[in-house]
Amino acid sequence: MNLTKTAELVKKSVKYFLIAVVSYYLLTAVIFPGSAALIKALFTKETPLNTIYGQLDQLEFVRKKIENDNPQYVLNTVNARLPGNLPTTMRVYKFKPPQYSYLAGKNAAAEAAALGFTDEDLISDLSGTVYKWRKSQTSSYLTIDINSRVLSLTTNMDGKNLFFKPGSIDKGEAVKLAKERFLAIRRFNDGLYPNGSQTVKLGRYVGNKLYETDSTAEAQVALVDFFRSIDKYPILGPDPSEGILRMIVTDRSKKPDPLNNPIVEANYWEINTNSKAVYPIIDVKEAWKMVTENKAVIVNVTPKNANPFGTYTPVTVEKILIDNIYLAYYETPKFQTYLQPIYVFSGKYTTRGTEGGSITLYFPAVTGEWSKRSQ
Repeated sequence: MNLTKTAELVKKSVKYFLIAVVSYYLLTAVIFPGSAALIKALFTKETPLNTIYGQLDQLEFVRKKIENDNPQYVLNTVNARLPGNLPTTMRVYKFKPPQYSYLAGKNAAAEAAALGFTDEDLISDLSGTVYKWRKSQTSSYLTIDINSRVLSLTTNMDGKNLFFKPGSIDKGEAVKLAKERFLAIRRFNDGLYPNGSQTVKLGRYVGNKLYETDSTAEAQVALVDFFRSIDKYPILGPDPSEGILRMIVTDRSKKPDPLNNPIVEANYWEINTNSKAVYPIIDVKEAWKMVTENKAVIVNVTPKNANPFGTYTPVTVEKILIDNIYLAYYETPKFQTYLQPIYVFSGKYTTRGTEGGSITLYFPAVTGEWSKRSQ
């Protein structure tokens, strides 16, 4: 083959290569996305707006403290694009308001008894709205708000290694025990919880402190978080890694005892699942713009190999790589009138000299004209 024919062959090869590259770009960047958008517009039936609740209260997110301001944000999804299949409207639901009961005090005493506290442990005045118990033998402290039914049981877990036998609990048994104990204190009656999801972390003692373990043979306690969902969307609390219902359980005793469930957090707000309210959702591009301008709220930072039984220490976050973007609903321990949708941006963070970890941000999803301005 002479040089002239070789040159012509090279030119043709380059030409076909360029045609292939351009065709691929058109297919992946223009035609396919455009077709997907067209198909969505033609065949996806969006629920008509019905903003019957008027302007909604501003959502109150709980910011997770980090050591620096203005980290760098990077879109790190599988296709390096924002999701294109999100709805433009979503339902808004009402929470059932707390109702006063003449039996509230009696019910609180019964719930305390189910958790191992007696009248002798009561340290509060029964004329108030918050009842308090303390059991010095186990270093346990229980509070129940008889109006809101918010319940909190804390126990100093340090140095209690001898109370809990290694290999005494597994994840399946932990979920079963936690459900039974939440039912015993009447905090598991909402139909969305039995059909929801759970996360379980097993714990073992190293010296005087609890640490996570993957070994059932070592497990002495288990931390169970309960989550619910509605319309196939998750309902998330201030920290998406923690359920509004959460409990540390042990298989120590069948008798009521604080060490059976040394940590309990129950913020129980029932949702009225019948709703005709439909509100517009901001476009994901606008939400992402707010993220890149550092206007979203960092709600969870979990360093790699962090101990779920320990306390969070603020870290430096230099770069945030967002792997997943989705819609969810938001609830808080504090009573709110409406269950509203939010954008969730989750991924990982990196910092020089560290292993980094996981991170999550929230941003309100309802368009601004339907959200009350802060006073």
